[in-house]
Amino acid sequence: LIRDESGQKMSKAKGNVLDPLDMIDGISLDTLVSKRIKNLMQPQYADKIAARTRKQFPNGIKPHGTDALRFTLCALTSTGRDINWDMKRLEGYRNFCNKLWNASRFVLMTCKETTTPDKPHKVSTPDKWIESALQKAINEVNNALDNFRFDIATQVLYDFVWNELCDWYLELSKPLLWDKGSAPTEQLAARRTLVEVLEQSLRMLHPFMPFLTEEVWQTIAPLVGMQGDSIMLAPWPERCPEKLDRESEEEIDWLKQIIVAIRTIRAESNIPPGTELPVFMVN
Repeated sequence: LIRDESGQKMSKAKGNVLDPLDMIDGISLDTLVSKRIKNLMQPQYADKIAARTRKQFPNGIKPHGTDALRFTLCALTSTGRDINWDMKRLEGYRNFCNKLWNASRFVLMTCKETTTPDKPHKVSTPDKWIESALQKAINEVNNALDNFRFDIATQVLYDFVWNELCDWYLELSKPLLWDKGSAPTEQLAARRTLVEVLEQSLRMLHPFMPFLTEEVWQTIAPLVGMQGDSIMLAPWPERCPEKLDRESEEEIDWLKQIIVAIRTIRAESNIPPGTELPVFMVN
């Protein structure tokens, strides 16, 4: 049962119903108020409902899209409890959709000339690390789906795509891809890793985010040698235990700790991000 943000059951009499289509397409404040007070069984509450609606949605409801709403519903659905609807979660997952779209655009612009199906063997440590992280995500998502824990599956996918793939691996790959002094085989390996990891991520996200993943997959799939009319017909990503790499995980974790530590010092000392600093590392 989906309740409102206060835990109250949604009902026409209370005027706290949210139409999914309004969250998908958006609705103005005046239209939302008119919709909530129309044909009330207890008209005397119309002014109270209108005032509460104007306070809760002063600017109406912005469009969030079908994928964001679907992903939010899955993320909030855990076992044995009702759902208290949270518009901030919906906004957060709309941002997640935008993050995936922008990351996909970067990959397509960077890797559009990557057509060879054979991946070079000279891969960097970040390449090995993201491949290993992907395998862990596949395992965790499979286990969650086997137990009908859609909330856990969506959280694993969110953490992997936003934090590991977009926030870390994309940034770690940029110097290699943009440095003219980098070995061509290493650059090609990075591009292959980018498209392969993104393509498999899209297949895992598809049940929760069908429209965006379909749109992106149609362009990404040919780059990894996949063919098909729809991502719906593509096979689920296979587990490849041989790609688990503990050494690369430890190296990247160490690097992440260093970067986070430097960012923390910057923030605490109010040092602008653009200011270059000498960094001393001991032991």
